[in-house]
Amino acid sequence: MNLRITTHPSARPARSRRVAFTFEGRTLHGYEGEPIATALHAAGVRVLSRSFKYHRPRGIGLTCGTPSCPGCQLTVDGQYGVPGCATPLRGGESVRRERAWPGAGWDLLGAIDRFSALVPAGFQFRLFRRSPRSAHLAERLMGVIAGGGRTVAAGVAARALRPGLGERRTPLAVVGAGVAGLAAALAAAESGLEVVLVDQGDEPGGALRAETRHVRGLDGVEVPGFRLVAGLAAQARKHASITVLTASTALGWYEGGVLPVDTPDGLLVLRPDRLLVATGDYDVPMPFPGNDIPGVMLAGPVQRLINVDHVRPGERAVVVAAEPYGYGLAEQLHAVGVVLAAVVDPRPEREIPAGAFPEALSAARVPYLPGHAVREAVGHRGVRRLVVAPRDGGLVVRPACDTVVVAAGRRPAEELLLQRLYHGDVTLDVTRDEAGGPYSLPGGVAVAGGAAGTTDPAAALAHGAEAGRRLSRWKPESDLPLTPLSPGAAGRPSPSGGTSD
Repeated sequence: MNLRITTHPSARPARSRRVAFTFEGRTLHGYEGEPIATALHAAGVRVLSRSFKYHRPRGIGLTCGTPSCPGCQLTVDGQYGVPGCATPLRGGESVRRERAWPGAGWDLLGAIDRFSALVPAGFQFRLFRRSPRSAHLAERLMGVIAGGGRTVAAGVAARALRPGLGERRTPLAVVGAGVAGLAAALAAAESGLEVVLVDQGDEPGGALRAETRHVRGLDGVEVPGFRLVAGLAAQARKHASITVLTASTALGWYEGGVLPVDTPDGLLVLRPDRLLVATGDYDVPMPFPGNDIPGVMLAGPVQRLINVDHVRPGERAVVVAAEPYGYGLAEQLHAVGVVLAAVVDPRPEREIPAGAFPEALSAARVPYLPGHAVREAVGHRGVRRLVVAPRDGGLVVRPACDTVVVAAGRRPAEELLLQRLYHGDVTLDVTRDEAGGPYSLPGGVAVAGGAAGTTDPAAALAHGAEAGRRLSRWKPESDLPLTPLSPGAAGRPSPSGGTSD
């Protein structure tokens, strides 16, 4: 089964260098820069890990893109718990799956799942409530079964001892380089601020990197989403007042405005006078029996697979579309050669807008099931069919498939704000200067784009630009002199604290 897309109708392949890596004793190939989990999926590896307690199979796309994705954690070059969906392939890696014995493909510990009713959450405390020592021994055994706490390789330990990059003040830090973050950074830089733009991805652009539909830019011209953010990213990298930190994670937002950032070269401690949170949003799973079977995927990861990595999620898919985004993704799947067994909308038919089902799919005679609730996904090591039924009663439908794509809505990635909310020195009593504008918080802090609940890309672009301009007008209370970060196009900090190409 070849899942690579050789001819894409909209986007050119972003990667061309083929590299080899070792997977559990086998030599496999992928493309440099694509996620390791994507390379394994394209090679036919469906089970990437096992759940830590019941050892149920886990695959790509289950929770990819969420703050903590447990579905594709791998051991890479001896480092345990590496998120395969967010770790780029470089070539030469040694990759193994986790939480299984003797292996994730055939895991004898998976028999625990058959007795899950006997081992609910916290069962050891009730079972051994008269013997705390026995309860602690049970916890240690559970830790071994879960597969956590392994000894890491010496090279990984050495990585943990990397020298820090020091501490730097900056007028503005923007966390998230999606369309809103890029627009905000450019607007603030044009207003005279030095900006540090932090993003987890290897390339700026966020979710819009995978969008092939047209998006209206600030100039009113509509272009494919991936081209829009590519242009914004190029402008940001060239701007003398913007430092772009890619493959970097803002670890938290602490007392005194401390923003530690884990970069590829070490830990950089930022102290921004202003902060823009543009961390975007992520897919919400849909609850139904079997929604964790390999092959059941969220819409965002699937869109990245087909439009960025040029890999099909499977050969035959059912799309569960509870929002317009799902219908657009169904069109994109059809365009890259995925057979659509059905498009299911679980909302009551009276709530589905007229003309929601795309004409191209109707012309291709794709089965459309509006008002059908999802009963369950059937399969074990991979989904084999989806069971749906009309909400008002009627015949149960069981379309056969190897992929179920779920578009059930998105929620803001607001964890950075919630951390400070718990601390108590920031409230989420946000205000809008105008209807539909970006959120503002006290103290030179703003939220824009998906993190503020804006799902329309054109609106997120406008909100980000306005937030950048507004923050440039805000004056910090402190008059302490700033130690500017050295501007650079490549945007990765050097051990000296500047940037390097």
